[in-house]
Amino acid sequence: MTELTKLTLVESIKHVKEKKCSATELVSAYVKRIEKSDKLNCFNTKDLENAVNKAKKIDTNKKLDKALVGAPIAVKDLFCTKGVKTTASSKILSNFIPTYESTVTEKLWNEDAILIGKLNSDEFAMGSSNETSNFGNVLNPYRLNNENLVPGGSSGGCASAVAADLTCATVGTDTGGSIRQPAAFTGIVGLKPTYGRCSRWGIVAFASSLDQAGPMTKDVRDAALMLDVISGYDDKDSTSANKPKSSFLNSLKNNVKGLKVGVPKEYRVDNMPKEVDDLWQEGIKILKDNGAIVKDI
Repeated sequence: MTELTKLTLVESIKHVKEKKCSATELVSAYVKRIEKSDKLNCFNTKDLENAVNKAKKIDTNKKLDKALVGAPIAVKDLFCTKGVKTTASSKILSNFIPTYESTVTEKLWNEDAILIGKLNSDEFAMGSSNETSNFGNVLNPYRLNNENLVPGGSSGGCASAVAADLTCATVGTDTGGSIRQPAAFTGIVGLKPTYGRCSRWGIVAFASSLDQAGPMTKDVRDAALMLDVISGYDDKDSTSANKPKSSFLNSLKNNVKGLKVGVPKEYRVDNMPKEVDDLWQEGIKILKDNGAIVKDI
């Protein structure tokens, strides 16, 4: 059987629902991996014991029908989590324990996701390298023997944790690139939803007219599933969009045939490392092989 922490979010949930593994086994696999990964410094707060206890409780349920059942999820330490420290990676809030839950995280727990911890970021989300946190720098797991490799920011802990298989998926926040840039730095999927798609209630604000919560995941299907869960109107946030939505996961057709993809020439910079250029070309080849029309722009 594939190592449990290598499964995608969608695969992990399928395993639990089909009883190929228990929620306890899934969470315990991630706990063991987290305990061996302190060098990355992804977590500001770990909630491992509570995570295992919740998994055991889920395993007693007769129905395993919730959208995220048994999935261990970590969230950026910018979301208020009731009874669990929320620091925004700042010394100022180092002892702040919210008495309420953010709307986005409440949606996760309502679908039987399991909080496994709160993730490091740039302080108050103000940064793009995860080097401004009160809890220290986060490392990019891409090459651990080079401690100068940053994971990007501000959601660097989220990106590094997903890339290192320390969580099934994460939720970050994006104001001017704080999900998308670290996702690119670490080779994962990061999506900033349209403003208003997800509630901002219970998120420590950076720029309220720009902030959005969004998924950071191992693949596109996982991102679609996470967005299905966390999106939607919230009367506690006047800027959330009160519009109907269809399933993002169901809209994926696994087909890019005929899709026109523009590749900006200036993105291939001078002195780009060969390993990066090779991966760039490999990505373009995959698109072409699957029927996409790729053009330089």
